[in-house]
Amino acid sequence: MTELSVSAVTANNSREDALLAAPEAAARLAEIMGLEFEALKTRDLVVFEALQAEKNQLLQALSTVAEWASQQQPVPALWQQLLGSLQQSKQDHLRNIQLLQRQLQAVKGTLEALQGGSALTVDLYDRMGQLARRSGAWGYQLA
Repeated sequence: MTELSVSAVTANNSREDALLAAPEAAARLAEIMGLEFEALKTRDLVVFEALQAEKNQLLQALSTVAEWASQQQPVPALWQQLLGSLQQSKQDHLRNIQLLQRQLQAVKGTLEALQGGSALTVDLYDRMGQLARRSGAWGYQLA
């Protein structure tokens, strides 16, 4: 075997090894998304920050596998089986982003109030989990 073909075989084997490791990586990513959500709910930024390095490493590894798997004909069945879990992790990530944005909005409103500025609008949730209506928000609905 030539040096080029040996490196190609080695690269292919490492990609297949990465594919075999992908289910564990996807499961850990889902777990991290849950831990991240809990940290955001309790506003524990130390835990949140600690999770970011591992999450980024998993995302990079899974991204590399995704790129390789999408070029295979047919796409490996193991990868196809992971797509549902990865889609759920994506949804969990979007949920975490929304929570973080809401918390930042609340902090900005609090800072404005403390500084004597007018806190424009900070939407809060009512006990049913729906956005609470502000006092002026009923105007056009009651007419």
